[in-house]
Amino acid sequence: MKAWKELTQYSTAVAALTSGIALAFLQYFDSGDLTSGVLGYVAQVLVYAGSIFGVNIYWNGKNKESMAIMDARYNALKREIEDDRNTNMVGRSSR
Repeated sequence: MKAWKELTQYSTAVAALTSGIALAFLQYFDSGDLTSGVLGYVAQVLVYAGSIFGVNIYWNGKNKESMAIMDARYNALKREIEDDRNTNMVGRSSR
């Protein structure tokens, strides 16, 4: 499901970028000028694609960072529990 979501996001972002670039080139080579409507569309396409790529990159980075912190805490807690068990075992065997 996650792969489908990412594929859809990236596909729409690439399609939007392609359409914006194509529209700008066609307008420029047809009339030699870019109208404000075309520039507005290209700007919106750039914002959309930037938000798709940027938010995903940011989220993946934060997710990896959070997972690393949780793994470190889990491993420290696991070592502490094992050390307590080993200490208790040594104390019981010497009685």
